[in-house]
Amino acid sequence: MKRETTKSLSTALKGSLIAGFIRLVKRTSRIVYEPGDLKAQLRAHRPFILAMWHGQFMMLAGLSAPDVKVAAIVSRHTDGELVATALKRFDIGLIRGAGAGRRKRDRGGAQAFRQALRALEGGSVVALTADVPLGEARSAGNGIVTLAQLSGRPIIPIAAATSRFVTLKTWSKMTINLPFSRLAFVGGPPLFVPANAGRDELEQARRDVEQAMDAVTSRAYEISRASASRSVRTGRRSPPRRYQ
Repeated sequence: MKRETTKSLSTALKGSLIAGFIRLVKRTSRIVYEPGDLKAQLRAHRPFILAMWHGQFMMLAGLSAPDVKVAAIVSRHTDGELVATALKRFDIGLIRGAGAGRRKRDRGGAQAFRQALRALEGGSVVALTADVPLGEARSAGNGIVTLAQLSGRPIIPIAAATSRFVTLKTWSKMTINLPFSRLAFVGGPPLFVPANAGRDELEQARRDVEQAMDAVTSRAYEISRASASRSVRTGRRSPPRRYQ
């Protein structure tokens, strides 16, 4: 019991530090939105499905607003607990669970999917990563297009990038954005999936999401004047993967 309490307190502290760091990065950075009225356009499409890539989502909590209900799908694993704790500091609701991934394990994905549908019906923006954990990074899964099909709500691809960052050696190339940067938020046009879409149409929609996510991510790095594979620690540059 004592061990669990200590673990919970540690998670809460780390989550608070993460949230504080995100606010620091935003407060000390020069922010650029594309399009310039991005926030207004996002409000106009509510409720919608906010799509992001794994490893590139750190600063997207900075887009939240007090009068906009947002629910984020967050996995139940240890890293997910830290993310969940940080998101709570931005008044973002939580939907716990994730897709089965290549390991085909039940990670609460079906329950999370149902909760996401209810959240959209209730007027909340639902934020989730388009790629599935431990699968191929930057490869959109089927879950996000199925959610759009059944809810009738659009998918809007969103990316954020900073000129100063560190890339971790994880499957998703997790990016830690750094303060005193040029910070770019980029959004793409809404993508709708017909309710009567068949297998081929769903596959095309999945590819469309993937291409749109690559486009906004590439543009965000371009605006922030950074290479997608640059490391602040080494200053080395190499061609970005899938960001052409």
